[in-house]
Amino acid sequence: MIRTTCPVCGSTLVEPYGDSDILLVGEFPGDKEMQRGVAFVGEAGAILSYELNRVGIDLWACRVTNLWQHYQNKEIGCFEYGLKSLTMEMAGRKVLLMGSELANYFLGEKVSKLYGLEVQSPLFPRSIQFAMVAPNPAIALHQPVGELRLSLQKFARKAKEVKCPTTV
Repeated sequence: MIRTTCPVCGSTLVEPYGDSDILLVGEFPGDKEMQRGVAFVGEAGAILSYELNRVGIDLWACRVTNLWQHYQNKEIGCFEYGLKSLTMEMAGRKVLLMGSELANYFLGEKVSKLYGLEVQSPLFPRSIQFAMVAPNPAIALHQPVGELRLSLQKFARKAKEVKCPTTV
């Protein structure tokens, strides 16, 4: 696997993967993700994969990315690079934002107020099909999985209702 680096700080990037009208967005990769160069392959990823399968969505059949494509780096240039990449990824897709940083940045709210709700933001591209919010899957490592499970159920239900465009 060829590793790419952040053009701002030089950190190794965890590249987006998958080709789907469903876009799953995490906050930033953890240790396992950085080692393998693939998002959601650690413990939180296993929980996410299991819970998505429960609602009829295959994690590996989705488009997957992170707001921060490497360890969380508060350099403004890294954030702007990640944000530009992310908004391009959102275009034409059904989007699930997972985590408090995403909810706060795009919506100015705490993630706990938005679990499972369809949301809109002036920062989203106009062609987005819809967006919803879920907790970061890592929360299930420390708390009951209820909020994550409920959010994923609502997202899956809405994703089935919304027709896919012919091209993404």
